[in-house]
Amino acid sequence: MGCTRGEVSEERGVKMGKRTAVFAVLCAMTTAPTPATAALPFEQDILAVRSVAREVTIPSDPGVTLAGTLRLPQVHGHGPVPLVIVVQGHGPNGRGGFDRLMQRWLADGIATLEYDKRGVGRSTGTYVEDNRKLARDATAAVAAMRRLPQIDGDRILMVGHSQGGAIVPGIAAADPRIAGVVTLAGPAGDGLDLFATSMHDNLVLSGHPEATVAPLVATATQLIAARVAHADDATIDRLRTATIRGFVANGFSREGAAGALAAIDNPEIYQIADAHIATAFKALHVPVLQVFGALDPFVPARGNAPAARAALAGNPRAQVVVFDGMSHWLKDGAKTGSEAENATLGPNLGSPRMVKLVGDWVEATLKPIR
Repeated sequence: MGCTRGEVSEERGVKMGKRTAVFAVLCAMTTAPTPATAALPFEQDILAVRSVAREVTIPSDPGVTLAGTLRLPQVHGHGPVPLVIVVQGHGPNGRGGFDRLMQRWLADGIATLEYDKRGVGRSTGTYVEDNRKLARDATAAVAAMRRLPQIDGDRILMVGHSQGGAIVPGIAAADPRIAGVVTLAGPAGDGLDLFATSMHDNLVLSGHPEATVAPLVATATQLIAARVAHADDATIDRLRTATIRGFVANGFSREGAAGALAAIDNPEIYQIADAHIATAFKALHVPVLQVFGALDPFVPARGNAPAARAALAGNPRAQVVVFDGMSHWLKDGAKTGSEAENATLGPNLGSPRMVKLVGDWVEATLKPIR
């Protein structure tokens, strides 16, 4: 497994408010809500010049039809073309946010597909943050694209950002025809270990001492395990009380501790017990690229990059890259990694360094005919 070390940062000074730090615990599976990023007019023009856009519908679960945009590159030659399917991060996201990357892929002769999440935009069904349902939707997108004569069904590559990066490894592990996987700021662990690592790293990175973080994380993990096991009310109440005490020991007010508990003691977090991201990575033999931002407060590179390297250690075609000066949204110029700073740094997934790295890697993997 390859690993780019020259840009790995040992940054440990990210400061976040206590509320933000706790809500960042969600990011191990649900990850941070991805701010909507509309394409700039010139980006829309470039996408139009480099491609032929086609509206598509994708049947998924009963009552769910996804609305998407398939862009076919303006290429010379004949025959079906390779395809990249992009999978969005957490939140009610429609199409958009991958424009800089899609420009590069289309210029290389690679088709792209993006779609509105279920219940969002023109997609039918009910919007819900259930990773299992979202994975079924992404799997349905792969199947629909393979039915098209313009697409080479054996050269489909999956790219997921944030929550999407937690979803695509499992899809590829279940489908040996997937040609490769790219995760951008996606988590890399399994089950409750993923929860514990995420909570620990986010609290430590936000300035809390290891001596008080460790017992809090242990108690919170026991609480989530008890919820998943449907423990009795007395056990749940005891663990909830102990978790609140743990937050107070880390400097939270009683009100803040109650809010922090609510952020982790909910059904979205319980899904983490069923997460098998590292296991999926271990099963992959296709090329894999994982990209992290060194200042990411939601999916910290500190814990996730080593977990990724460990999971992919047996795959000689895997690469893990950590970029300095980037946060969760992979833009250049980040100094703190905060959401407020992110709003000042341009389009999501817009770093030229990142676009070149991912573009070169995808081109080498899919080998499009120009």
